[in-house]
Amino acid sequence: MITLQPISEDNFRDVLKLRASEELVAPNFYSLAEAYCSLIDAVNKGVPQCDLLFAIVNDKTVVGFAMMTFEDGKDVNSDSEIYWMSRFMIDENHQAKGYGKAALALLIDHIKTKPHDCDVKYFYTAVVPTNHIATKTYASLGFEKTGQVWGSEDVMRLIL
Repeated sequence: MITLQPISEDNFRDVLKLRASEELVAPNFYSLAEAYCSLIDAVNKGVPQCDLLFAIVNDKTVVGFAMMTFEDGKDVNSDSEIYWMSRFMIDENHQAKGYGKAALALLIDHIKTKPHDCDVKYFYTAVVPTNHIATKTYASLGFEKTGQVWGSEDVMRLIL
């Protein structure tokens, strides 16, 4: 059974061991460092931390990683605050088992609990255009391509 566990001292080493094609997703050490810098920046500015980081766990085994950010939405021309999933990966040894879709569904459910006490209407992500499996998985949960491009990736949006 897939669960989401906040990144902690107990699981971050397992998250660092996960591997997936670097052509499709940044390495987890980079993502965790990026989130740490964001945390320090938030502390220094006296504003709430906006990143949500999760280990994706099957039973007791860490099989993936997800990182989302609560933000103003200006980068995607949104008229309201959004959640942006900047990282989502399932380890190469655990792919094609349904873990990704199950974890995405849990992430969507989590956002709907309003973890930042805001009524967020949109959940965004970006997908490498050649990653057809990811695109299909996102679409199966209601994400649609917006026509926007983030770097070289296709932007997808879920209306919550």
